[in-house]
Amino acid sequence: MKNYQKKIVYLSIFTGFLNISHIHSQSVEKSSLYDYFDEAVGKDNLNINNGIVHSEPFRPLAGKNRYYLDEFNLGDISYENQIYTKVNLKYDILLDQVIYKQNGSSENLPINLITEKVDYFFIKNKKFVNLKEESIKFPSTIKGIYEETYVGDNVSLYIKHSKEKVKSLQADLIHYNFIYKINYILKYNNFFYKVETERDFKKIFPNYKKEINSFYSTDKKLERSNKAQFMENLTKQINGLLKKSSN
Repeated sequence: MKNYQKKIVYLSIFTGFLNISHIHSQSVEKSSLYDYFDEAVGKDNLNINNGIVHSEPFRPLAGKNRYYLDEFNLGDISYENQIYTKVNLKYDILLDQVIYKQNGSSENLPINLITEKVDYFFIKNKKFVNLKEESIKFPSTIKGIYEETYVGDNVSLYIKHSKEKVKSLQADLIHYNFIYKINYILKYNNFFYKVETERDFKKIFPNYKKEINSFYSTDKKLERSNKAQFMENLTKQINGLLKKSSN
């Protein structure tokens, strides 16, 4: 019996027990249910274990790496519409690829997950989503996995984390430096826009030029010290203005 068929059988049986039992917390219930599936099917047989072994072909400079975070972190992931909780994850932002390592023995090798099969995942309480359909509709603007920073009724903000690989010759050996980059993407009226400056926001929201100008003038210090938080705060304010004007 294939893995997904086994999970369907276990789901039917276990859901029957859940209907009889009144479990207090829905979030705990979901997590426990998925953990039960994993144990029942066998962790070695899960679909998430199918992939290419991760390798490091680029010799990095000391203190440099190609990842969002250099170490594995426990997180949750939806892969092929199946949710796996408390698994070891790492995000390669050079190649836009999620790396999974099975819990347990140190001999377990990390695996490159197939990006097209990744739906979303959490690392350090931050949610990353694979904008699959959007990548097809807006190939010049959207590609791959984004941090879902803020989702509003009218406007939402996404962050693209990436790194650029740069060769560096040291002691007759080629090493690589990895330059960290961040791009901000705004979703408004089902379109996506790259935003970086005050001018970008005013172009998208010409009716709120005064409010945007005021926000930039007031929070310049935050813009310099924490650009991501600044962009999130601005997006929230614009969402509030749009919501207010629609009432």
